[in-house]
Amino acid sequence: MSEERQLLVGIDFSDGISQISCFDSKIFEPVPIGRDIGQEREYEIPAALAVNSKRGEWLWGSDAVNSGEDYIKINNVLECAEGSSEFQIRNYTFHARELLKRFVIKELSLLKEYYPNEMIKKLVISTDNMESKLNGLLADICGEIGIGPDRLIMQNHKQSYMYYAVSQAKELWNNNVGLFEYGSKGLIYSQISIDRKSIPYIVGVENKDLSDIMPYSLVEEGDYVKLRYTFINAANTVLHKQMVTTIYVTGRGFEGKWAAGALKELCSGRRVFRGQNLFTKGACYSAREFAGAGKLNEFIFLDEDMITSDILIKTYHNASFGETMLVKAGSRWTETDVSIDVIPDDEEEVQIIVRNVLFHETKAHILSLGGFLGRSNKMTRFTIRIRFADKNTCIVTLKDNGFGEFCPSSNRIWERYIDIG
Repeated sequence: MSEERQLLVGIDFSDGISQISCFDSKIFEPVPIGRDIGQEREYEIPAALAVNSKRGEWLWGSDAVNSGEDYIKINNVLECAEGSSEFQIRNYTFHARELLKRFVIKELSLLKEYYPNEMIKKLVISTDNMESKLNGLLADICGEIGIGPDRLIMQNHKQSYMYYAVSQAKELWNNNVGLFEYGSKGLIYSQISIDRKSIPYIVGVENKDLSDIMPYSLVEEGDYVKLRYTFINAANTVLHKQMVTTIYVTGRGFEGKWAAGALKELCSGRRVFRGQNLFTKGACYSAREFAGAGKLNEFIFLDEDMITSDILIKTYHNASFGETMLVKAGSRWTETDVSIDVIPDDEEEVQIIVRNVLFHETKAHILSLGGFLGRSNKMTRFTIRIRFADKNTCIVTLKDNGFGEFCPSSNRIWERYIDIG
């Protein structure tokens, strides 16, 4: 059987742990992918490696963490990737990038056990910080193993959280949705709000850093009475007068016995869910959307990395006037780079339409073609390219491509910056 690209995969990297899930087309839900460790499966895989330098044998995950003294351990490959490019342990030189690549290959190889005859169609990797060095390394590594930009999406935890929340039953997101994430960096609260005044619905998320109130050191100190008291006070403060009826909690900080009692106090009028796979599942739901197989067309997801406007061009196509969508609101500005070819028909200008979905405002930006005139009608073909300098600044480029042998290109390029904020 020939291999087909069908797998929609979500991977999460956070707090020294990685998790991978794959969308199951039979149950229409993400399913966790785990390591076989005897009688059990390991789903929360430590981002660790260990090598026996004499035998050249490598271990990974919990096997690496629990390896003996004859192995050299690298307990946090993610942290190593964020640091220097190479380092030494026991006079053995390691290259952080190669360690990360080895771990990624190991993790992706788990898919073959579950789906031996299928390949990855879309992979979404979720991390807590899109600005980190880790993201660039992961993108490069995936490219090296054949998962290029057309099949790979990098996104942050907030984006994975949004995709996860609205993929659940409607009654769970009918009001605002809250998330408490408690890990090594402390406690973070994220609240999703959904503007239902028009369709598509606008989904936004705001973060509140509560790490100064509840640092992870409280877990390490083991004072569970103080943990419970501090968390309940922090939670009640951020939830005060908020219509939040669904709350998710995740992160290793909530694994202690103290959490069960504390979370019960949040259940009054709310539904509370605790688990560790929210971000990998959210990445998996996102992969389904980016692959064109999703069910979330009625939503636009917005955060600090996403464009808040549709960008269109006035066109005449198939004997009728209309608008052609170039960029959709909710696209990531860093990944937006689209082009369209047009042939003017007695036109001296191009209209770029910017439609802000938050404020419901529409503006038309007129781009003159005066500098390109002088040819017979319909004898000039332009490429209009849209990309972004930042979230609110669109770069429109017009390039003269001529018209085959009849009118060679002048190679002239015209560029304009448009503020869409």
